[in-house]
Amino acid sequence: MSHVRLICLLLLLVQGSAEAHLLKLFAYVEGEQIHGSVYFAGGANAAGAALTVRDADDRLLAEFTTDAQGVFSYTPAAPGDYQLRADTGDGHQAEWRIRTDEFAASLPTDSKTVTSPAQTAPAQQNTPSDARLAALIEQALAHQIGPLREALQRSEARARLSDIIGGVGFIFGLAGVALWWRNRKGPPSS
Repeated sequence: MSHVRLICLLLLLVQGSAEAHLLKLFAYVEGEQIHGSVYFAGGANAAGAALTVRDADDRLLAEFTTDAQGVFSYTPAAPGDYQLRADTGDGHQAEWRIRTDEFAASLPTDSKTVTSPAQTAPAQQNTPSDARLAALIEQALAHQIGPLREALQRSEARARLSDIIGGVGFIFGLAGVALWWRNRKGPPSS
């Protein structure tokens, strides 16, 4: 019975260290900024993780670290394709790619519309154009959806690791039942 307790204790210790070694990076575009966080699969934030930002030609654009909650923000010079890489300094790395079209969906457009003399009434001068209104709505949605996507990403990573650990525990359980069944029969007769 003490062997079973020892195996269970070892499995619990392995689960904690396995979760601590799976580094994750999540980023999204809101307006002109890239926001995101770096965390371990178990849910712990990666405070002080080094981040690098590279462009589509693999040129280094920026280097910075996450704050105490593992969160970061970066404002690129222009919309484009960017590769973000997080490194905790002990060999754990994670990457995330931002595409140009993610900026286009969240940047407000400054398109000037041609107005007719009938549209220059004082009540209609402050009315935003349809394109501007659509851009503002998309920006507001990006502000709300970005954190939700991050929470979903974190929970999916945690569930997958839990499934793996649960599978290993199931295998050990089957092995334990097989050993119990074998010992229950008694020693083989000669």
